[in-house]
Amino acid sequence: MTAPLHGAPAHGAPAHGGRGRPADPDIGHRVLTAALTVYGEVGWAGFTLDAVARRAPAGKAALYRRWPTKEALLLAALEQLAEPPDERADLTDLRGCLTAIARQVIAMYVGPKAMPHFDDMVQSIVRARFGTGQAVVAAALDRGELPPGTAPELIIDAIMGRVLRLIVLTPGARRAAIHADRDRHAAAIADYVLQALPR
Repeated sequence: MTAPLHGAPAHGAPAHGGRGRPADPDIGHRVLTAALTVYGEVGWAGFTLDAVARRAPAGKAALYRRWPTKEALLLAALEQLAEPPDERADLTDLRGCLTAIARQVIAMYVGPKAMPHFDDMVQSIVRARFGTGQAVVAAALDRGELPPGTAPELIIDAIMGRVLRLIVLTPGARRAAIHADRDRHAAAIADYVLQALPR
């Protein structure tokens, strides 16, 4: 995580000492929540520290002391969504660990900490494309190209998951290379998912 400027507390923790107005103990939570709201409404292009300061509301100087860039602020806001790992988890229980990961992802998008204001138009387009994909998989199942009992929606979910993993784990400066070589990446992802199916 990006370190706060001049040693200011991370995540908007109140500073102590010094003169002036008393530190606002709630500013960290308020600003990070506002950051997620603004990002959900206007995306990266419209995301600014000024807009977050207005939404919080909070003084711009307080924001810049803690998060000198909008990248640092959004990263801190997204980290707020993450849940700490369960110290009691049995790391030898593969299904239990995978279930916990899935539970955290679900909570990130639809739980109390979920990012607000999903784009309805984008959701409609994605649902339409995935619906077509599921129909293609269902037809392949009927032709006997896939093992009996294969769930079409899980194959589409696996494709989506691999694509998102590739994009999210690739540094932003290198993502253009993904698009330039998208045919190879797409074929590799499709092959990966199909080869994972039982025969």
